Amino acid sequence: MNTLLNDGTTLTIRQAKLDDLHEIWRLWGAWALFDEYRQYFNQKADLEAGHQYLIERLKNGDSILFTACEGTKTVGFAQLYWNLSSLRMQKTLLLNDLFVTKDARGRGVGRALIKAAEDFAATHNVAYMEMESEANEAKALTLYQDAGWKPNRNYVVYERKLQAA
Repeated sequence: MNTLLNDGTTLTIRQAKLDDLHEIWRLWGAWALFDEYRQYFNQKADLEAGHQYLIERLKNGDSILFTACEGTKTVGFAQLYWNLSSLRMQKTLLLNDLFVTKDARGRGVGRALIKAAEDFAATHNVAYMEMESEANEAKALTLYQDAGWKPNRNYVVYERKLQAA
C-alpha cells in the first residue's frame, strides 16, 4: 500500500510475511529499528534476540507486522497481537508496538501505520482494537486521538511483575 506523506514523499506500507521477513528486514535495516524501539523504552540492546523474537511471533501466528518504508529505508513499523473477547466471542487486536524513526516523525508515518492496522482488522472479523501507551508520551497520545482513538475510561488495567523462572 502506497501513501503520500504530509511532505509529498511516498511511503510504502506492507505486511511482513515470514517468507520474506529476512530479506525485507535485512535490506531495510529494520532489525536495527526494532532494537532501537526497545532501547527507547529502556530495554537492553540485543539485535539477535529481537530478530528471533519477531521470527517466532510470525512463525506461530501470534502477531501481524507492518513496515513503513521510504525507498529502501524502513522508517517505522507496527506490530499487532491477537486477543480474544469472551463477551463478544470474537477475535480482538492489540496494537502493541508503533514506532517511527525520529527523522520521520510528524510526517504522517504513524497515522499511515495505524490506518494499515485498522484496515487489516476490518477485513479479519475483529470485534475491536485496543492499544496502550505510556501516560507521558504526549505526542503519541495526540496521534492516537487525532486518528479517532479514544481512552477507555470504563476499565482499569492492572499489572503485576513476575520473577523470571
